[in-house]
Amino acid sequence: MQSKKEKQLNKRVVDNVAGDSLQLLLKNITSLNRAVELQGVLKESLDVIQNVMNVEASSLMLIDESTGELIVSMPTGPVRSEIQGKRLEKGIGISGWVIEHKKTYYSNDIEHDENFGGELSDEFTTRNIICTPLFKKDKNVLGVLQAINRFDNEDFSNRDINIFEALADHVAAAIERTQEIEGLQQELDDKELMLREVHHRIKNNLSTLTALIEMECNEVEDPHAKHVLESTCSRIESMTEVHDLLHNSGLTHYIDMSAYLRQLAGKIAETLSDPAKKVAIKMETEPVHIDTERAMSCGLLINELLVNAYKHAFKNKPGGGHIFIKLRQTDSDYVNLTVSDDGAGIDKDFSFEDSGSIGSWLINVLLRRLEATVDIKQGKGASFLIRFKK
Repeated sequence: MQSKKEKQLNKRVVDNVAGDSLQLLLKNITSLNRAVELQGVLKESLDVIQNVMNVEASSLMLIDESTGELIVSMPTGPVRSEIQGKRLEKGIGISGWVIEHKKTYYSNDIEHDENFGGELSDEFTTRNIICTPLFKKDKNVLGVLQAINRFDNEDFSNRDINIFEALADHVAAAIERTQEIEGLQQELDDKELMLREVHHRIKNNLSTLTALIEMECNEVEDPHAKHVLESTCSRIESMTEVHDLLHNSGLTHYIDMSAYLRQLAGKIAETLSDPAKKVAIKMETEPVHIDTERAMSCGLLINELLVNAYKHAFKNKPGGGHIFIKLRQTDSDYVNLTVSDDGAGIDKDFSFEDSGSIGSWLINVLLRRLEATVDIKQGKGASFLIRFKK
């Protein structure tokens, strides 16, 4: 749908341009409005100028706001490679006059035109020229358009002013639009870089905290105190892994739970491993992407269930055993997360509500946060099936 400004611009064209010129102009403007990158807009603009104005050469010059100079941003014609990037002093030549007076200027007798500032290249001769300002939304000038040397020895006329100004309005709007988009993209890139740094620092701080606790843990002889410190370390590790994934995955809003659980299980196994008792973790997972907050809750849940398994499941199995983690998404958009073991099993009437431990209390909090259900099964070992909506 056209904006009010575009409708006004097209009405202006309709009022001032007739027949083939109108059709050519509108066709090229449509092409111009499809360009989305600044370089694409500049190139498309010059192609439009040459097609509509039927000229040998053209140039789009943008103002350097820090110096006021004009930069030849996108030229066409036989000497385009030589003059691209050249700078014109503020107020010099026909383009300087156009910027100062904020109006279109054309000349069919360059040799005797006092406003002409000279050629940009010794290999090119200007015969006639039309130059018009490019206006921003705030009516300030951002640059100029030039069309040079009409083919077939034709002159520019007042009728060309209407066509060229209508074209310039569209070019200016396209340039300003792409500059705004690129500005927004740069802001997003800067914020993403900042968020990466934040997550990196959080991860480092959590890792430092874990290292300090592990140092203290090595000095603790009381088994219960040692277990509390180890459990605390594993909880911190579960949060650290989320920030690690966020830091390395482009800061998306979603985390691949399969990758997260595999990393987390490895960290927990490393923290809680006992040389005298071999416990192996076996995983069957499929890619499931959930938001970071729910992923954090799942990670903490896995942590508590694994800690419980390491602590209680293999008390009566000196050789150790296995812990199984399964993750899958059901057809109804639910996630099934199962943690089971082949250990000693649990009491028939076991429930997290009645356990009384800090770990069970935390599991209840996390289940409520996820709005999840848990199905506890007994048999050869214990099995906890957690089900929550993705």
